[in-house]
Amino acid sequence: MQKISIADLKIEIDSNKTLQLEKFKPFECLDKQKPQIIVKVSASEYIPKPSGKVVLDEKIVWVKNEDGEQDTSVYICRKEPDDIAYLLSTNEQWSKANICYKQPEFDGESAATGPLGEILFRNRLLFNQGLVVHASAVEYDGKGIIFSAPSETGKTTQAKLWCEKMGAELINNDRPAIRIIDNKPYIYGTPWSGEPSECNNNSASLSAIIMLEQASKNYIVKLSTEEAVTRLMPRCFLPYYDRDLMNIAMNNLENLLRLVPVYLLKCKPDLEAVDLVYKTIWRDNK
Repeated sequence: MQKISIADLKIEIDSNKTLQLEKFKPFECLDKQKPQIIVKVSASEYIPKPSGKVVLDEKIVWVKNEDGEQDTSVYICRKEPDDIAYLLSTNEQWSKANICYKQPEFDGESAATGPLGEILFRNRLLFNQGLVVHASAVEYDGKGIIFSAPSETGKTTQAKLWCEKMGAELINNDRPAIRIIDNKPYIYGTPWSGEPSECNNNSASLSAIIMLEQASKNYIVKLSTEEAVTRLMPRCFLPYYDRDLMNIAMNNLENLLRLVPVYLLKCKPDLEAVDLVYKTIWRDNK
């Protein structure tokens, strides 16, 4: 049995084989607290299709089953639609799950740390006042800052500039987690962010969310709640397939925007943009 902690969610991973979970090593913990997620990883030479209604089919297939113990199943096929490589089955709260992988082609490590492990985490996070966001996150002087935008807009560049110029610490460069604990917002690193060096097990109090647009000159403005929802919501990993989960997610987003200011930064990829964000955040948080 292996124990990890991501965004202060304790996760217990059980398997009949010892799994070399390199991706999770920075997140290992010895905490004896009750786990928020219990997941069993197992192998099978053949994985049958789960019963239920297909509610989403976009490379990863989502199935809802309201009759049995397992509320939701998520699976990934190979080339053929009946050739399932990985299958995640979970209860309604996403707190107890099984991940099965097809052997010998695949392994338990990729089953636990890959897309299905990530899906399990981010849906369980919803029940703990959290969200996962497509963004780059840094910590500077005790304050966490998120840079978010569509791909290829410059969030990685802005985070890198902060690390190089200001000595900021990278939290996560692609999919950080946000949680509200005791009415205070926090940003956390997760194991999912491309390169291992971009997946750090650290956290910070979340002080600002910066939405980015490329521009010929640098300009920053604080967004209204309505504008913030319009820009940030598409950057969140949301459970559109499930109405009840979506209600939880939107409530979490609403609470987040009540606590954290959101800015629009129209910018060039230069140090002037860093100075502008620094002056704005530290001025507004005095």
